[in-house]
Amino acid sequence: MKNVILVGMMSSGKSTLGKKLARLLHYKFVDLDKLIEQDQQSDIPTLFAQKGEPYFREVESRLLKEQASQQGVVLASGGGTPCFHDNMAFIKEMGISVFLDVPAASLAKRIRSHGKDDRPILSGAASLEETLQSKINERLPFYTQADIVVKGEVEASHLLEMLHPLL
Repeated sequence: MKNVILVGMMSSGKSTLGKKLARLLHYKFVDLDKLIEQDQQSDIPTLFAQKGEPYFREVESRLLKEQASQQGVVLASGGGTPCFHDNMAFIKEMGISVFLDVPAASLAKRIRSHGKDDRPILSGAASLEETLQSKINERLPFYTQADIVVKGEVEASHLLEMLHPLL
């Protein structure tokens, strides 16, 4: 049972798609951001504000690595997870990595529709789309190392078909 690890920008659909995919595969779904919040007994914006990004990235990497012993897991990583502490190399060892490649305009629309400011990386951004595009450009060298790249929207059943030969 190979694990499936979803990577991509915030609001790219990692959690939503991950839950559906886990049901189809009869796997357990794990949301790394939720694990961090449970471990730290704090939400992510508060954690960023009180302890800073370097601390957050250390916790994130530790909890990611703790998942290595799991089997039959669909894991939704955080948007920046692959970009720190050699996490992308670890993700690739852990299972099949899938990059959900969603354009900045679509991400901005999704983030605005959430209606809450819970993305510390975007705090105070003058232009949401420009900030997202800049982050995408910065993270692409990590994301594109994924075993599978999915452009735009994808249904869980279609992703399952793409994964089948690798599982």
